Amino acid sequence: EDRQRATILMGESKEETVIRLVDYAPGFESYSRSQALLWMGEAPAYHFRNAVRNLTLSTGIGNPGASGVQFMANAQGGMWDVDILSGESGKGIVGLDLSHSELIGPCFFKNIRIRGFDYGVRAAYSQNSCTFEHLELVGQSHIGIRNTGQTLSFRGLISSNSVTAFQNSASSGLVTISDAVFHELPTERRSSAIVNNGFLFAKNLHTTTYTNAIRSRIGERNNVPGPDIPFYVSHEVVHAFPAPHRSLNLDVEETPDAPWDPLDQWASPLAYGGLPNDALDDSGALQQAIDSGATTVYLPNGTWRFAQPVELRGKVRRLIGCEARIAIENLQGRAAFRVVDGVERTVWIEGMDISTPQELFVDHASNRRLVLRSLHEVRAQFSGRGDVFIEDVSGRGLWKFQGNKVWARQLFLDFDGPKIVNEGGQLWIMGLTTRRPGTVINTLKGGRTELLGALCIASGAFKQQPMFIIENASASLVAGELSYEGTPFQTTIMERRGDQSIRLQARTSGDGPRFQSQGGGVAITLYSGFDGPDAKPVRGATPE
Repeated sequence: EDRQRATILMGESKEETVIRLVDYAPGFESYSRSQALLWMGEAPAYHFRNAVRNLTLSTGIGNPGASGVQFMANAQGGMWDVDILSGESGKGIVGLDLSHSELIGPCFFKNIRIRGFDYGVRAAYSQNSCTFEHLELVGQSHIGIRNTGQTLSFRGLISSNSVTAFQNSASSGLVTISDAVFHELPTERRSSAIVNNGFLFAKNLHTTTYTNAIRSRIGERNNVPGPDIPFYVSHEVVHAFPAPHRSLNLDVEETPDAPWDPLDQWASPLAYGGLPNDALDDSGALQQAIDSGATTVYLPNGTWRFAQPVELRGKVRRLIGCEARIAIENLQGRAAFRVVDGVERTVWIEGMDISTPQELFVDHASNRRLVLRSLHEVRAQFSGRGDVFIEDVSGRGLWKFQGNKVWARQLFLDFDGPKIVNEGGQLWIMGLTTRRPGTVINTLKGGRTELLGALCIASGAFKQQPMFIIENASASLVAGELSYEGTPFQTTIMERRGDQSIRLQARTSGDGPRFQSQGGGVAITLYSGFDGPDAKPVRGATPE
């Protein structure tokens, strides 16, 4: 198990680093016995922080039984800036295989291009979730993406195919797609861009020449012609108070790309007496590296210990962990890293594994933009009002935003108690996975929350608190709940407007707002909770 964790394969770029399967490779000649060019592990689910970055994978010539990648990561990990290519006329089984194990995810995929194969992406099982941003599919022979049960979230999906681009084939699959383009290439056999048998939320879709943009075999809307789909939801839009039948549609900003500074602008605590794995405090050495005038500061791989707070200030704009482990000692509630005002508008903190997740890792105490990326077991505090970008992060402790603008992609929170509070800010999340009791998101004091694709795993004890709370605020929610232990949330959503509160139970039939059942819990294909001055209870809702 340990050998399949924190395995990171990183190239210089997609153009300069190419891993190519040798032509006519033994073991890859049979279509009926598929093997992967790159295999990243199997069950059980302890594969934290596996990643593939900045390279191209090609299956070569004469290898019809080859697949591209059988990927595996849990909690935190994924793929960035990777091309997966069928080496010979599109032959091969699947480009990105997320169906070879039932315990894949949560994980994140960004800037991925898959050319050829029978399937571009194949996903299965319902235990975890995967999040995709800017995935491009070209020339698949069977289906672009086939999902048989996973919770999948997509933004910026592009497909150029003569076959169905997306098939959500299992009734348990919950899929969110936004800002997608589906090009149908010339073909004699026409098809639909999306075929749905499960739960589907979609917005801002554009299709060309497909018979239908969406063909749904379940829910309320069956065949939806293109070319443009501003908004689609496969099942009933649920709300407690009167609200629009759509999502909030908040503005989305891309996660800022971190600059690669010249090497003479890099600094490390090694130059100031710091040393990993020596069980000594490295706070002073790191602070000196930050104050040296460098723009990038890095921590070589190993365990670094911090017994005093370190401030990110001055010219530094990027703190790279190089997959280092961070041990925080005796800070008594203070953060190991404190982001304060400085020269640069944006600060990046990335590539670290916090070995003491009970301690506070970072306090964003400025008006600067903060990017948290590829971090495992983070406990964070946001005492400043600066914008926040979260990408591929697993976290601990309450994440409370107070007036911040936040954009999060693939956030995993696994602990007892409340998970996220949005107090008067703007929160956009694509791909959220949570475990254990505690309200998932509480939006209050005029805050605005748009949640696009969540998997709430209702493990642990009895859950008296609502899964989601909206208090004189606005939220639109797409989420699924799994409860294999028989302890689902008793209240799915509690919304308050003015002095009136309404609780929506996990009701799957009868009069009034109705959720669909899924995996021992419920599926929220869309809950619309927009605040308004003339709010009144809808028919069948139960006031407190």
